Amino acid sequence: MDRGTGAAIAQTAASAALWGTSFPVITLGLQSGLNPVAFLFLRLALAAPIMLAAALLLRRSLMPLLRKKAVWAIGFANALAFLCQFVGQKYTSASVAALLVNLSVVMAAAGGALFLGERISGVKGAGVALAVVGTLLVTTNGSLQGLEAGQLLGDVLYLVAAVAWGGYIVYAKKETNEQSWDPFSLAVCVVAVTAVFVFPVALITGGGVPMGAVPVFAIAYTAVFNTAIPYILYQQGLKHLTASTSAIVLTLEIVVALAISAVFLGESLSGFAWAGALLILGSIVMVSRAEGPSGPPEGPPAL
Repeated sequence: MDRGTGAAIAQTAASAALWGTSFPVITLGLQSGLNPVAFLFLRLALAAPIMLAAALLLRRSLMPLLRKKAVWAIGFANALAFLCQFVGQKYTSASVAALLVNLSVVMAAAGGALFLGERISGVKGAGVALAVVGTLLVTTNGSLQGLEAGQLLGDVLYLVAAVAWGGYIVYAKKETNEQSWDPFSLAVCVVAVTAVFVFPVALITGGGVPMGAVPVFAIAYTAVFNTAIPYILYQQGLKHLTASTSAIVLTLEIVVALAISAVFLGESLSGFAWAGALLILGSIVMVSRAEGPSGPPEGPPAL
C-alpha cells in the first residue's frame, strides 16, 4: 500500500469517525423537539454556505459541476437516503435501522464489481464478509429477536436508504474516475444539491424549530462536523479507493457511534458488540492491505 492509498484510507476513516459522532448529537436534537426533516434541512442549509465559502476562498470552480446531470443524480440519491433515514427512525428500532442502513456496504461492493469492473480478491471478499458479520453483531447484540420488532414501513425506508447510499458510492466513484472531477468541488456541490432536494420536503412536512442551546448546538455540530468536513474528506478518499473499499472503511462509523454511546450516554456494550467491533476493524485492516499502490486493476465499467 503506497502513501497515496494510505492517505485515502485515513481520510475515509476520518469521515466515518466524524459521521459516527452524529448519532448521539442527532438524538439530542430530536429530543429537544426538532422535527426530523426540518433538522436535516437546517443541517444542510448551514453546511452548504460554509462549504461554498471555502470553495470560493480556494478558487475552486463549481458551476461546471453544477451543470452536470450526474451531480444532481448523486445529490438526489443522497437526499433520498437522508430522508428515509430520518423518517424511518420513527418506526424502526435502532438495531434494525443500523443493520439495514449498513447493507449499503454489501450493495456498494457488489455494485463496484458489477458496474465498475472492480475485482474483489479473496482477501477483500473476506473483508466484506467480516464487515457484514461485524455489523450484524454490533447492531443486534447477537440476537435476531430485534428484527421481528421492526415495523414494515421503517424497514422499507431504511432498506431504500441503504440502496440509495450504495448507489451514491458506486455512481460517484464511476463519475469521478471518468470525469476526473475535483473531490473538494464535488463534495460542495453534492451537499448543496442535497439541500435543494430536501427543501421542498421540509416545507411540506412543516414542524417548528425550537429555540435553545441544545437544538442550536445539534444543528451547528451536524452541519460542520457531520457534513462539511467529512464530505470533503470522503470525496478526497474516494478518488483513490475502489467503491467497495470505501464502503467497508465506512463501517468504522458504527464502532465510533457505539463507543460514544457507551462513554457519554451510559449504554453498555455486550460481548457480541465488542466482537462485532473487532471484526469491523479487522475488515478495514484486511481491505487496506489488499488495496494495491493504485488500487486493484479495474476493467472498463459495464455498459
